Amino acid sequence: MYYLTRIRETVRVPPNRFGDRIEDVILDLSRSKNETTIGGDIGMIVAILNVNEISPGRIVPGDGATFHDVEYEALTFRPIDDEITEGEVVETTKFGFFMRIGCTDALAHISQISDEYFQMSSRASGVLVGRESGRTIRPGDLVRGKIITATVDHVSMKIAVTMKGEGLGLKNWLKEEQKA
Repeated sequence: MYYLTRIRETVRVPPNRFGDRIEDVILDLSRSKNETTIGGDIGMIVAILNVNEISPGRIVPGDGATFHDVEYEALTFRPIDDEITEGEVVETTKFGFFMRIGCTDALAHISQISDEYFQMSSRASGVLVGRESGRTIRPGDLVRGKIITATVDHVSMKIAVTMKGEGLGLKNWLKEEQKA
């Protein structure tokens, strides 16, 4: 889910930053441009940790900046199909709930919660209720799910999880099953 990734790119250093230490400038510019962005092959860049290499700057005619080829290490987040993950329910809807995994949210569709039918409660706002068992799901609940699809492109990250399967579901449900 989290990876230490080496990334290479060209960084433009504007003239107003020429008096500053180049390592600090590159790190600052890379962080402000890239942190929390999503790349299809690496996932989301959570944090840029350090700069490993900086080439001598080149000047492009008509632009007063210098351009440096750099390599930096970044902490990246990329979900993988069939990965088991734990998180907190952050929102419930009539079509399922969203759980926070890492630095993003994943959808557990209502059909993937359990073999039992779940629907929004008519008595309590924001609560999903199982028709037969009366089990509930609400924001703040801790859950364990399995990633069934993870789609990452250059704009967004979409993750779907299931609670169906042994050892999956709400933490309090799992405790109840272990006792029985």
